[in-house]
Amino acid sequence: MFLRKFLTEFDESLSGESYIDPLGMLVIWSAYGQRIFRNRVNSVSNDVRNYTLNLFNHYLVRRLIKDAQVQLSKDLVALYETKDSLAFRYACLLYLENLFVFSMLQHEYQGQGVETVGVLGISNARLRWSESSGNPTLAFTVEKPGQLLVRQLSLGVSGRYKTPMIELGFFDKYYHYQLPTSASVWQVAETFIGQHESLSQLAELLVEHLKTLLSQSSRQPMIAFQDIPAEISALYVKGFASPQIVGSYARKYWLSVTDLDRDAAGCLLDVLDKTAKNEPQATFSPQEFMRRTNRTNLSLEERTKLEHIEELEPFLADAMLLFTLLTHKKSQSLEAVMKRWSDFDRDETTLPLRAQRLRDNAGLLVVLGGSARLRLEALLGLADASTLLEQIRILVDYHARVMHGRGQQPWLNLIDGDVRVHARPMACPAEAEWPQGAWYHSYYLPQFQSLVQGYQGSMA
Repeated sequence: MFLRKFLTEFDESLSGESYIDPLGMLVIWSAYGQRIFRNRVNSVSNDVRNYTLNLFNHYLVRRLIKDAQVQLSKDLVALYETKDSLAFRYACLLYLENLFVFSMLQHEYQGQGVETVGVLGISNARLRWSESSGNPTLAFTVEKPGQLLVRQLSLGVSGRYKTPMIELGFFDKYYHYQLPTSASVWQVAETFIGQHESLSQLAELLVEHLKTLLSQSSRQPMIAFQDIPAEISALYVKGFASPQIVGSYARKYWLSVTDLDRDAAGCLLDVLDKTAKNEPQATFSPQEFMRRTNRTNLSLEERTKLEHIEELEPFLADAMLLFTLLTHKKSQSLEAVMKRWSDFDRDETTLPLRAQRLRDNAGLLVVLGGSARLRLEALLGLADASTLLEQIRILVDYHARVMHGRGQQPWLNLIDGDVRVHARPMACPAEAEWPQGAWYHSYYLPQFQSLVQGYQGSMA
């Protein structure tokens, strides 16, 4: 029963977007972004090292479950019943994640050239390392002693990369590996891991280590880090020292599994690969990233995925600009807001014209469902407002509905021709920072760039 707190379903309307997404646009733009990346890339799943580490950990858990020679002690049987229980899988994943983190930390302190940026839990691991004089205790449990991170089952490697792995068919939401679609993907994964000496050697050592650990007569088997075979830590570093090292051997595998080298995503990958080769120091915005794509060989369906974003984002960005101008002071007149709007080279036709163009695009709304579609349709109501004052009232009312749906209070309200803000004021941008047609949202393009930078390890 202690696992019930971890077994909740995702509800997009209750996410922690209240403080960063006052207009509820996340569910809109993310839907269009994920049409390109098909849930392989998101704001927390964008690192090739963590992707590969998660695959490796699940490979080990799957082996432990299938291996009849791996037996649980009587105490662990009383707690988990069988190796096939969800609680046992969780405990395995937590233990393996923590062992990786401490291995990386140990070699960082020894000056052996590991990159710990992006290692989840590294800050808390440093504290435990210091408190234990470099010999922290690792516990095999789903309870607090087994978690480096608060809510590690959600915020650790396995939690952050769970959705992409489900989408790729490795397991279901309860980490069941025996699915109709899973046999082929696991066969390819086993071949990939077996072909890389450091990973295959590490897997064998970890299986033997866990056999011993799980035989302890304890409901929370524990071991001091320095009592774990040193070769395990060394092989972790050899295989996972940095995203670039992982990318140097994992690029081909992940591209073949995720299909991120095909269609619209492949078009974006080409931009990044060519940039890394010809302009290695270049950086560009999501908007410029999209402009650089060569879509000649894309199908109509795949071109449309990119075009929808280019058509949608200037409208969403301008709506966000107006909301920003409304909330950048604790109190101001509506006249002052409308004056600032004109300073940004916008007028009463800007939002209605953009909204109407989107309404006229028959295929654009079709791709959305649920709250994403309802929210975009509500925002497109700006097409019917002929005056800027009407548009402001529509936007403020829309914001209030979004916040009330989250159980939160609106950030602002209108009182006698004035705007009163009850939240922390937003920073007001300079006119040059938000020209006509500017973008505000990212559509996971920076996250894709981050992932590909690891893939480019062999090119670095």
